[in-house]
Parts: sequence; C-alpha cells; structure tokens
Amino acid sequence: MRTILHIDFNSYFASVEQQANPRLRGKPIGVTGGDRIKRTVLGAASIEAKKFGVKTGMQIWQARKLCPQIILVPGDSDKYLEVTKRFLKILKDYSPYLEVFSIDECFLEVTGDRLQATEIAKEIKKRIKTEIGEWITCSVGISYNKLMAKLAGSLQKPDGLVIIPNQEEAIRILDRIELDEICGI
Repeated sequence: MRTILHIDFNSYFASVEQQANPRLRGKPIGVTGGDRIKRTVLGAASIEAKKFGVKTGMQIWQARKLCPQIILVPGDSDKYLEVTKRFLKILKDYSPYLEVFSIDECFLEVTGDRLQATEIAKEIKKRIKTEIGEWITCSVGISYNKLMAKLAGSLQKPDGLVIIPNQEEAIRILDRIELDEICGI
C-alpha cells in the first residue's frame, strides 16, 4: 500500500529564530531579508505574528500596521539550511523515498498501512522536538498521493496531523475547501 507523508515546518524561519533565541519565543516576530529591513517583505512570520493577520510575503510596513509590536529579525540562510540538514537526516531513518519540496517541507513514502504511517509521523514529530528543538513544530499530512498528503497537512496548522485515507474522503474534503487551498492553484 502506498502511503505518503508530507512534513511541513510551521513558520519555519521564524521558529528557527525563536529556537535559537529564547527571548523571541512567544512574541510576534518577522524574519526579513537580511539588511533590507526598510524596503522588503517578510520571509516568514511567527505563529504569534500570524494571529494579528501578518503573513509571509507581506510588506514590512503592512506587517507593522497590523502588529506594531512585531520584532524584525534579519534572516540567516546558513542557520536554516543547517536545521534542514538535521531534519532530512531524521527522515532518512524512515524511508529512502524522500523528496525535498522546499527548505522546510518534503514528502516521504513509507510502506505499511495508514496506522503505521501515523505512528511514524508521531515519532518524527517527537524526534524534531528532541533533536532539533522544542520550539520547532511541523504539520504532517498522510494520504495515498502527494497532492492529498500536502492538502492534509495544510488542514490543521500549526503542529497538526491529518490523514486523508482514500479517494472518498478526498472528494468530501475537496468539496468543502476553496480551490486556491490546493497546491499549485
């Protein structure tokens, strides 16, 4: 039986910064493009900033308007890449069938049924907490193909775990979501 896990870090750049600097934890932060703080967009918004309506890709002036207390942190691509390497090392323990989708998300094909895949997902989430950092969370979607696994992972954020077990359930979910919630649209 083909089972795909889509693992996606939540507010990746911001969470990595919060993990590295405990004084930023629990606060609304926005990660900027390095020294271009005045005229740029946010590379990431923390979970706390998102509660104010701040979004990744938003212009900084807009983010400050929605959340005047936002703390801007210069991005550090070397730091994020190092965390990604550690993340990929964990995933390789579960399957050689790994596809990196972006710096903070990938697909993992595992053998076995959905129950086994759920246990693998829980173990991966636990290992991320212990081996990468307690402030770092991910959402996991499990399904029979990559598109449905990615959709499943987007349904419960942050730190979710959702299964779309079959086509019947996929159709039920697809009927109730907006078209642009599907990856690629």
